[in-house]
Amino acid sequence: MLLYSILAIYLSFPINERLTYGAYFGPLRAGHSFMEIREGKFEGEPAYIIECIQKTEKAFSIVYRIDDYYKSFVDTTTFSTLSFTKNINEGKYSNEVSLLFTEDSVFYTDGRRTEKIPEAKDIFAALYWMRTLTFYPGDTLKVPFHSSGKNQEMIVPISQLQWTTVPMGKFRTFLLSPQVTEGKTFGSDEPIKIWVTVDPQHIPVKIESKLKVGKVSFQLEEVSSIEKE
Repeated sequence: MLLYSILAIYLSFPINERLTYGAYFGPLRAGHSFMEIREGKFEGEPAYIIECIQKTEKAFSIVYRIDDYYKSFVDTTTFSTLSFTKNINEGKYSNEVSLLFTEDSVFYTDGRRTEKIPEAKDIFAALYWMRTLTFYPGDTLKVPFHSSGKNQEMIVPISQLQWTTVPMGKFRTFLLSPQVTEGKTFGSDEPIKIWVTVDPQHIPVKIESKLKVGKVSFQLEEVSSIEKE
């Protein structure tokens, strides 16, 4: 078992990368999602900006609507979160909140304040940070994680190699299974599953999460570059 501490970050994937996914409930394509990372600024200092949207198509929204937006500013040397915003609309549930991470605290727009553990990450900063690591089946990653007002250590076992087929093709993958004791990951109270390519870029080709209406999987359809501003 390998336990990772944070060292200098080597980017194994390109900045200005956009990952486009189809959202599937079983065999039914019910929506779409994209996740992208680009260079930017936070309070005048260099930062990476991670954005993600998740939306159901109009026809499926009659059954269950998902319209989620996430934005994260992260430190370029540690991938620690500097600021995190989420706007969740799923079924009848809505929640919009922003978090500001300072040296020792996390401030919420609803007035909450919690202590911050060193180099704490939101779920998207954690995902991109894990992509920079080298790991093998049987390894375990430990990620300083903050969600829902809680600080904890996210435990991520790495499972055996397997083939994973998504709309973009067939990929040799590792299975990552992030586990937290409290709070949610990708909107789910239950553990999520992330299949990433075995090459150094560790592209997430499939993400599976359980919602109130059942299991949803985001399956990779395209990898592209976004234009620099």
